[in-house]
Amino acid sequence: MKRFTLGFIIGGVICSALTGFAVEYAVTANPFPIKVDGVSKSIEGYNINDSTYFKLRDIADAVGGFTVGFVNNTITISTQAEPSEPSNTDEPITIYEGEVSQRRFAREGDTVIKADGTAVVLKKGAHGVLGEGQGVAPDLGLETPTGFNKRVEAYKVFSGTTDFKDSTGKSVINAYYYVNKLTGEGHWDTEWMAMTSEPTTEGTVNYQLSEDKNWLWMEALGWWVPMYAQEPTETDLQTIRDANGLN
Repeated sequence: MKRFTLGFIIGGVICSALTGFAVEYAVTANPFPIKVDGVSKSIEGYNINDSTYFKLRDIADAVGGFTVGFVNNTITISTQAEPSEPSNTDEPITIYEGEVSQRRFAREGDTVIKADGTAVVLKKGAHGVLGEGQGVAPDLGLETPTGFNKRVEAYKVFSGTTDFKDSTGKSVINAYYYVNKLTGEGHWDTEWMAMTSEPTTEGTVNYQLSEDKNWLWMEALGWWVPMYAQEPTETDLQTIRDANGLN
């Protein structure tokens, strides 16, 4: 699979015409011990120009009281308790998109609540993929009780067991979960391969999108790259929208 950082490709073109100014930062690992309510905690942190920084999600895990997600280029913080539902229930469940919770894998009939409050009832599309064309990432934020790489995060590997399967029945052991940041749709790599394929004809305009918006024509490279497997910045996304008249 061809996977590139769009910021490097697009930004390289933009930066060639501009002069930038470098800003230097003194960055060191946090040298100070951390205690939460008197209990020592191991939290990765950095000291940048004499200020200490931690990841929001790490603080949420250590302190509790809120959860952190990342949906459609938006950092979400929720202080509401998530509904308590059995992880193995056969009944439809409600999934708060991108928020970390221990739950079963999404199924047809479950409801996904997007960051803007929109409720989407999951169904399988023409290729048998759950959530196909619905603009949601149902398994994003799912976390298993134990294991290595036990949380489903965009563009990161997930380590499961043979019991963990995608909506087409394929194992997701050491699989990646990709989110098309342009459409907000998220699937396992096996699901993406089942529902979309590289266009057979060349693009005509740089950054042209395929009809399903899942592939991007890179004129400088001379081939299509999977849009869903990229990690574009908001600037990159705006460049792509402009090229395709999506504003």
